[in-house]
Amino acid sequence: MGFRCIECGFRIGNNKPLFVQYSPGNIRLMRCENCKAVADEYIECEIMILLIDLILHKPQAYRHLLYNLLNRQAVNLQV
Repeated sequence: MGFRCIECGFRIGNNKPLFVQYSPGNIRLMRCENCKAVADEYIECEIMILLIDLILHKPQAYRHLLYNLLNRQAVNLQV
């Protein structure tokens, strides 16, 4: 199961990451091929921002939680 864009729900791909990490703390977020928006901007946000957006019922926050956060064990992010 691959990652999905939080804006349009388009599947990013099985082997494509949501970001490229150049060095610890220096990442570049990938863009969606379908809508050309940042595929998942919640990668940079703290958990409190995500919780506030979930309380506000933002569909992007739910897509991040269901599609991309549950797949995070495959992502090795070093801060």
